[in-house]
Amino acid sequence: MNEQKNKIGLPWVPEASGSSAVAKPPKASRKERVEQKQFEYTWELIYYYLILGVKNIKRLFKIFIIPLSIAMVVNIVLESIPTYSFSGIMRPIALFFISITATYNSLIPRTIYWVIIFTLGKKIFFRVRREGLSPTIESFKTFPSLIARTKNLLGQNFFYVFLTATGAGFIAANYLTRNNRFDKATVVVVMAITVLDTLLRGNKTMLFTITKLLHKDLASLAKKKAAFSDSHVYATALGFSAGLLGNLIFAVIRLDYGGYIMGALILVPAWALLHINIKGVKKH
Repeated sequence: MNEQKNKIGLPWVPEASGSSAVAKPPKASRKERVEQKQFEYTWELIYYYLILGVKNIKRLFKIFIIPLSIAMVVNIVLESIPTYSFSGIMRPIALFFISITATYNSLIPRTIYWVIIFTLGKKIFFRVRREGLSPTIESFKTFPSLIARTKNLLGQNFFYVFLTATGAGFIAANYLTRNNRFDKATVVVVMAITVLDTLLRGNKTMLFTITKLLHKDLASLAKKKAAFSDSHVYATALGFSAGLLGNLIFAVIRLDYGGYIMGALILVPAWALLHINIKGVKKH
């Protein structure tokens, strides 16, 4: 049969023996292959983003500086209105707009607020718009398992790190709200939600980079070397958010310096116990 195929008609082509070549997956796109920028010191991070900002100054003006300037003008206009002299339905309406624009907060907290709104806050808004409010809220239900995993990795140190950061959160919230009033509390609520949302996006975010660099700089100033893993960042961010939100209790009871007092009472002993425990582990 093979001889007939060779002599009559079209030439017979023998079938190839052996396995066919395995198809390789397509190469990653340029965007996927971009490696995360690494920094050794905080000043390197600041310098990098200053240079990046100068190179993209036109885009920066369009998406950030112009909206921030408009927001500041709105703050100035609302601040000049004697809102507390209003009566009836106009009073709660005025105070609502005062609150969501951080008008009665000081300049630095107000600026921090708008920076968050126009950067991370905008990302959260578009995600809610794209995925819906329910899936976004549903993602926050992963925190119990995240806390349990972090606690297992850090052991007893988790509580010391968490409480130290909680104390710092109380102090920061009191500073941001100036005198612990609800008309200034939107800043701390937005900041806490942003920190928690950032945690859900993994350890490649700027939150982890900044927290680790700050810890490294502080440890360098104290001439000490202390381990600071991703688990430490999780515990720190969770504790700081808890302090920010926990300070709202002083808006209820109207205690002007409650955050400073509570923060110091939590932070100082927790920080001391953390370092005592670290020294004890090293000696052991």
